[in-house]
Amino acid sequence: MCRKGFLLVVPVLLAVFLAWPAAASSVEEELFSRYFSERVRAESVLPVVSATEEELRRGAVPTLTVCLERAEIGGVAYDRLLLVLSDVLFTRSEDGIRILSYRDSRLSGTILKKDFLARLQRKMSHYAVSKLELKDGKVMVFGAYRRKGTFSMNALIRLTGQYVIDGAGKALIRFDDSTNDNPFISAADVGRAVAKAAPVLSFSDFFASPKVTEVRVGHDMVWFSAK
Repeated sequence: MCRKGFLLVVPVLLAVFLAWPAAASSVEEELFSRYFSERVRAESVLPVVSATEEELRRGAVPTLTVCLERAEIGGVAYDRLLLVLSDVLFTRSEDGIRILSYRDSRLSGTILKKDFLARLQRKMSHYAVSKLELKDGKVMVFGAYRRKGTFSMNALIRLTGQYVIDGAGKALIRFDDSTNDNPFISAADVGRAVAKAAPVLSFSDFFASPKVTEVRVGHDMVWFSAK
């Protein structure tokens, strides 16, 4: 989607592509692609450099947009990430390119239902999820919780909640509603464990360390923005 849909989603960038001589920025775009590929684990990295020839000679880029496909950050798989940096200053060397500074940054992206579910299945071995819904701003999971000990404990637990953003700019799920057919198992405890196992949106170790400002849940995906 980034390679084709990216231009449809951000029409302003299409105008930049049409007006900008390809040869003028192709070298810089390749260098920026290598720069971010070395720092972010992703299947593809597509940078868009919006700058004049004179600005590039001075090592300045008014707007640098980077689209990342199938990126993994903090153990969370993101289907798409879009990073926008403004007033970027950079230098070139034999090893490639180096970003010296930028004025501000914005980050947005999506998590697909299949990746959300895969993380739950990997992190919560005691809770077999049979149904996951991401819609209308809510996250709903339903599954069988099994715990072995002196006696085996089983429960069918449904959890419903939403993403909340804490003071550090990290977003995680808070389950505030549940059903449970076994009173000897705490649905609240299971809910806290599932919330930790689910994708937590945190970018403190990501480029520019943006803080999450908005999270939307719907159409079988999670969408966020951060700055």
